[in-house]
Amino acid sequence: MTLTNPLASRTSLWIMIPSLIAAALCVTPLVYLIGRVSGADSEIWTWLVRPKTMMVFSRSIFLAITVTLLSVVIAVPIAWLTTRTNLPYKKLWSILTFLPLVIPSYVGAYILMSFVGNGGLLYEILNPTLGIERIPTMYGYYGSLITLSFLNYPYIILTIRSNISNMDVSGEETAKLMGLNQFQTFMKVTIPSIKAAIFSGSLLVSLYTLSDFGAVSLLRYKTFTWSIFNQYEAGFDRNTAALLALALFLVATLFMTFEILIRGNKKYYKNSSSASRKLPIIDIGRWRWPAAGICAFVSLVSVVIPLAVLSYWIVRGLYFGEDASILTAESNHILAFNSITLSVLTAAVVVVLSLPVGYMSVRRPSVLTNFIEKMCFTGYALPSVAVSLSLVFFGAKIGAPLYQSTLLLVVACAVLYMPTGLGAIRSSMTQISPRYEESSMTLGKNKINSIILTNLPLMKSGIIMAGATVFLITMKELPAVLLLAPLDFHTLTTAIWSFSSEAFFARAAIPSLLLIFLSSIPLTMIVLKNNIFNNLGSE
Repeated sequence: MTLTNPLASRTSLWIMIPSLIAAALCVTPLVYLIGRVSGADSEIWTWLVRPKTMMVFSRSIFLAITVTLLSVVIAVPIAWLTTRTNLPYKKLWSILTFLPLVIPSYVGAYILMSFVGNGGLLYEILNPTLGIERIPTMYGYYGSLITLSFLNYPYIILTIRSNISNMDVSGEETAKLMGLNQFQTFMKVTIPSIKAAIFSGSLLVSLYTLSDFGAVSLLRYKTFTWSIFNQYEAGFDRNTAALLALALFLVATLFMTFEILIRGNKKYYKNSSSASRKLPIIDIGRWRWPAAGICAFVSLVSVVIPLAVLSYWIVRGLYFGEDASILTAESNHILAFNSITLSVLTAAVVVVLSLPVGYMSVRRPSVLTNFIEKMCFTGYALPSVAVSLSLVFFGAKIGAPLYQSTLLLVVACAVLYMPTGLGAIRSSMTQISPRYEESSMTLGKNKINSIILTNLPLMKSGIIMAGATVFLITMKELPAVLLLAPLDFHTLTTAIWSFSSEAFFARAAIPSLLLIFLSSIPLTMIVLKNNIFNNLGSE
């Protein structure tokens, strides 16, 4: 006869209940979309296969693929140069090529709009000096491609940098013995070794591009997210919006499945004889300064020009009579406070919900716990427009005090960014030995206290990483705030959207710079926590 330990059962229940709550919250938008579409008229399915809809569908996929490819082309050489070579000033390039993460896509689109075209900064420079009367605009596909690629490539750098630093030195040594030159070694040894990291970063970029709303809307490139928002806001056709959102979810799921299949199950760990040997710094000789020029160009386009354009519009606005009080207006402080409040609350909710799920998936692996964990990743494949749309429905059904409340907005952001926080916490949890809990229980502590007292202190770095990352991406959130925020709740993102949509570039520049500054704080924490410069070598 098998006896069940009541304490163990209570402990499992104590962890399982919040895990189920987290999973239920994350899967709610998907349940809504499926229910909405299944209850709609059959005519709605014919709408999905209309030529215009298929054109928007193909545009979205084509943009995601090309942005991902261009981001890979930018990121892989920079990651290799700043990690393995004697590149001049590589610590500077490592910082500058990481900073685009703090610039939201809609800010990048607004900067591009205000830089090119008649009346833009480039026109102001070229017209008096060269007499150029017209500057081509960058609206549409090419503007979206440039904006999203030059702002998203750091995601790929982030995933592959540590892999390059920890490659097995024996692979390169074997390549040299076989007579391969440096380029051949890079293509045949380095690239295959970091393939999994490249595909992981590429998946992040492709999913971000599929779900992007701000940049494509400002640049007038019609994609699925633009169509979903338009159906909800303009046509108020929720069935069609739900169908488009569900179709976009299926596309994102296909992207994730494709990434898993292409990545494969190969492992690239070091063998015992070379595990402690560091990779040598590669002398790239006469290519040092041309390589530095490439890094400088990428940094110029993705960081220096955006900041310069924002500063230009502020100075220009003040010069042409804009009230100087806009620099210190009370509204800016309120917008910043609202953005920080939303981001802090979202980060706290995500961390609290991720802790039990992460513990269950690592310490109690089973079909059920794995299923719960996968449910929490639903937000990874859903655009924020779709999540917001579903929560608008549930909020309206429940009514006050949930509908149009800050709480509902926080829940939406938590659903969207739960995968980010859960990934960091789960990774931290896998590095903690269960023997600490066992030792605590032998000293008289019960199971629950042992879990809390032994794991939380050791997970501090993972919790900080999760909170900082969620804070960073919540600061940039736009569609959820537009659809779910209370009427009197405005953030830096909504101010940027409003001013840039109406071409008030000077007024949009102030909250943009403020948002970039505030977002750089958690990014600095992430960089330091990842010890991004540990393997950069000497100058």
